[in-house]
Amino acid sequence: MLLEDLAKELVEVTSSLVGGRTVNIMNTDGIIVASTEQSRIGTFHQGALEAARFGKLVSIRSDQLKQYPGAREGLNMPLRVGGSTIGVVGLRGEPSEIQYLAKLLEVYAAKYYQLEAIARPRLAESELRSRLLGFLLMPTRESIGQAQALMDSMKLRLEFPLTVEVISFLDDTYGMEQAHLIDFLSGHQLLKTGQDVWGMVNDRLILLRKKGGISWRRLKEEDSNIFFQHCRLSISDPCLSIWDIHQGYEQASALDRMSEMPFNDIRQLSTRCDYMLYTTSACCEEFMEGLYHKLTAVFHEPELTSILVTARSYYDCSRSVSQAAKNLFIHKNTLQYRIRRLLEVLDLKKCTAFQQEYLIRLLLEYHKRKQST
Repeated sequence: MLLEDLAKELVEVTSSLVGGRTVNIMNTDGIIVASTEQSRIGTFHQGALEAARFGKLVSIRSDQLKQYPGAREGLNMPLRVGGSTIGVVGLRGEPSEIQYLAKLLEVYAAKYYQLEAIARPRLAESELRSRLLGFLLMPTRESIGQAQALMDSMKLRLEFPLTVEVISFLDDTYGMEQAHLIDFLSGHQLLKTGQDVWGMVNDRLILLRKKGGISWRRLKEEDSNIFFQHCRLSISDPCLSIWDIHQGYEQASALDRMSEMPFNDIRQLSTRCDYMLYTTSACCEEFMEGLYHKLTAVFHEPELTSILVTARSYYDCSRSVSQAAKNLFIHKNTLQYRIRRLLEVLDLKKCTAFQQEYLIRLLLEYHKRKQST
C-alpha cells in the first residue's frame, strides 16, 4: 500500500526537518507503521485512530495520556490524498510548543504522498511499456504472443511501418529523467501513447515509433535542439511487421555504438555506408584481427593512435594531403610519411587506391569497436 511503502522513508526525512523530534506514521486503524522510535512500530495509538476517523487534528497533553492508550504527548494530523484520509502523521512534544513544526510536518507529509500518488500510475505505465518492449525485442513466438496479450490489455496497437529509435545520453550532466524526456517528446508530438512503445535498455531509451508525423529534423530546427546537444539519436530502417522489430533494434543499436554524431538515420546514404563498413568489419573478425595484429606488432601507443587518426582525417578529406594536414595541425610531409608507413606495414602498396581506402576504413571501424569494448 502507498502509506506503508513510503512511511519509513518519510519519518527518516522529516525527523531532521523538525529538529530530530519523534515522528510517527499511523494507518487509519491507529497502528503505528513507521516511527523514529523503532519499538513503537506495530503498536496501537488511540489519538491516531481518532484523527483518522474524524479527519481532524488531535492534540494530546501530558495530563491527557490516560485518555489515549498507546499515545505520547504531541500532535496527530490526518494525511489526506485526493480528498481521502490515508493515515495519520504524529509529532511528539508539548502541543503549544510544536504547533508550528507540526503544521510544517503536516503540509510536507501530505505533499509527499500526493506527489507519489500522482507518480505511481505513470510509473506503472512506464513499467508496462518497458515489459512490452522486452517482449517485442525477443523474436520468439512465445514472447510475441505475450506482447500481443499485453498490448490488448493496454489498448495499444502498433501501427506499421514503424522505426526503432535509440536515444543515448552523451554526458552525465543532462538531467532529464525518463519521465521528463517522455513528456518532452510527447509535447513535440513525437510520441503517441496509443500506438508507440518505449522503455529503457542498458541506460538507453528505446522507442518504437510509427513512421511519419512530426520529424526529428523539424525538432532540430526548433529552439528545443538542446536535446541534440546532450543526446544521440539513431534510427533504424522501417519495420514492416512485428517480426522485424528485433532486427531494427540491432540496427539502431549498431548505429549508436559506431557513431559520434548526434543524429544517425540509416535511411541516409552516408549513414548507410558507415553502417555497412561497421558491420562488415564485425563479420570479418578473423581477417580484421590479422590486419590489426600487423599494426600492433610495429606501432605502440600513442604512435598507433596518431597514425590511425591521421588515416581517418586523410580519407575523410577525400585523400587531400593539404586539407588533412591543416585539420591535424601537422606538416604535409608528416602526413604523407604516416600514410606511407601504414600502407607498408599492412602490405597494401600493391592494392588500388580504392582497395587501400576500403580496407583501412574497415580497419578504422574495427579499431573503434575494440576501443569501445
